[in-house]
Amino acid sequence: MFTKHRTIIVILMLCFGLLAAPPASAHTDNSEGFSKVSGEPGKLRYHLMLDYFELGRVVMLEAMPDMPATELARKLEENRAAILTYIQDNLKVYINGQPVDGALVQSWVDTRIGRLYANLVLDYPNASNSNAVEISYGIFFDDNDELHRNITSYELNGREGQYVFSALNRGLPLGETWYIGQAMRFIQLGFHHIMIGLDHILFVVALVLTSKSVRDVLKTVTIFTLAHSVTLGLTALNIISVPSETVEPLIALSIAYVAIETCIMRQNKARPYIVFGFGLMHGVGFAGALELTGPLKASSLLSLGAFNIGVELGQLLVIGLLFVPLLLVRRYNWARRVEAVAMVSVFALGFFWYWERMLA
Repeated sequence: MFTKHRTIIVILMLCFGLLAAPPASAHTDNSEGFSKVSGEPGKLRYHLMLDYFELGRVVMLEAMPDMPATELARKLEENRAAILTYIQDNLKVYINGQPVDGALVQSWVDTRIGRLYANLVLDYPNASNSNAVEISYGIFFDDNDELHRNITSYELNGREGQYVFSALNRGLPLGETWYIGQAMRFIQLGFHHIMIGLDHILFVVALVLTSKSVRDVLKTVTIFTLAHSVTLGLTALNIISVPSETVEPLIALSIAYVAIETCIMRQNKARPYIVFGFGLMHGVGFAGALELTGPLKASSLLSLGAFNIGVELGQLLVIGLLFVPLLLVRRYNWARRVEAVAMVSVFALGFFWYWERMLA
């Protein structure tokens, strides 16, 4: 039983947690883009997909979030010249070492990972059908979001692969296929995603706080990993599709559930099945950062596997930083009280995120 002073401390911590709570998405990535590059007779086609309202920060589209998709698409057409100018300034294509200008031939709006995306199709002349193509990507990095990433799939004269453009990786020579480099970039992407995913981290923290030994941690994390790997793959490869408006509140609710379950039931034989079920949900959430375009190929599986490795490395880092000190702290009599305060705080934040996402 808490004393009066300890109760006050708990209330203060809860208030601080609610006031400091991040936005409903619990992620800081809000401008992730996608690209599909393909070689066609006499030209190179570049299908660029950008978050619509992030594009509106650098090109004055005068669009509002409550506008219908048809109106948003019309805004793209009205501002075609300004959009093309911005792209030409920040997306450079070189063929045989020479810069070439692209023509914006199509534009439309669709929904991806719960957000509206501007689809922009550009054709670059390539009369010789040359393989010597290089892309320099600088969209958003210097004028809007230095954390922006663009997941790119390409196929050019029999060569295919995937790449992640970032502020530190802006150049892509399409004439080369280096699978080790591709794997490393997607490992970095997976690690980055888990590190900025405060909701996923908090769920892992809740699982660790409820584990009593290294064996418990390994068992729980293995079950969680197997589950989220299944839905991560199925969702990223577009085999299944679950709206983010459904998944995101459930992820938040899973955090609150694990916390409150620990406070009410110290021993729950159904815990492995519950963790597996929640892992399936979190896998769909992870896939929001990894929508792979095009048919299923070896390079897609490589990217998927590497991304998953990055996620696991991030989880292991969180577990290592938390569980070892936790084992040391548990030697003291006051450890149980600290854990109780922590779990109540986790429950409050998870429940807060749940309602915030439901009302968003």
